[in-house]
Amino acid sequence: MGVRYEWADDRQIIMNVFLEYPWTWHEYLEMMDTLLVILRDTQHPCATVVDCTNLGVLPKDGNVLSILMNVEKNMPSNVFASVIVAAPYGVGVFMNMLMKLRPRAAVLALFTKTTAEAQNAIYARYEKLYADPGKTGNVKTP
Repeated sequence: MGVRYEWADDRQIIMNVFLEYPWTWHEYLEMMDTLLVILRDTQHPCATVVDCTNLGVLPKDGNVLSILMNVEKNMPSNVFASVIVAAPYGVGVFMNMLMKLRPRAAVLALFTKTTAEAQNAIYARYEKLYADPGKTGNVKTP
């Protein structure tokens, strides 16, 4: 249990992030410190899938909105999507606040019920943004 991540595909386009009860914001922030470097170092467009299927309750050891704003601020420019899977109501509330405060978050964030839907949405966005093989520079927000 806790927080962990792994590449979903051999091309390293999708990074899965799992939040599984019990977990803490401290664990999440430590994982994100490492993960953001990995995503930045890919030097090609990539996306995240945050799986909340086994999230449980949000931990009480941190300010949710502040943490999400900091993660969004540090998100590498090569990340073109971040899909939240099976977001409970509370996560949706905080994500909606974040998307109102940070325009890039509104561009990146998608919500799906399943991981398969998340992957399909990411690959569709990837094809739309990068169908031209020469179009692999930093992601521009629409």
